[in-house]
Amino acid sequence: MDEYLAAGPTGEHHAARRGRVRTLWLEVGARRFRIVDLERDSCLIEASQTAALRGHAAIFDGEEQIVQCLIMFAAPEGRGQRLLFKRRTEVRAMPAVDFER
Repeated sequence: MDEYLAAGPTGEHHAARRGRVRTLWLEVGARRFRIVDLERDSCLIEASQTAALRGHAAIFDGEEQIVQCLIMFAAPEGRGQRLLFKRRTEVRAMPAVDFER
């Protein structure tokens, strides 16, 4: 694939595919937060003076859901908040194959 990590002007990392910049969002209930940094076990969102977030959430790449997760607040970082994933499951178009034919 033509996918690579690129650093944005503020140091955040995002994947770019054929010139397209990914816009990642964290959705918790009816609220949506822009993801500045996404790692395997945590993410950094733009959210200042927001109540500590926790519970079920979804991560979107534009309008496409890519991850289901269970989050908990870790620590404030600058003008954002670091959230830890207690559980993280990639969303796939096809169901998992759990047996061989």
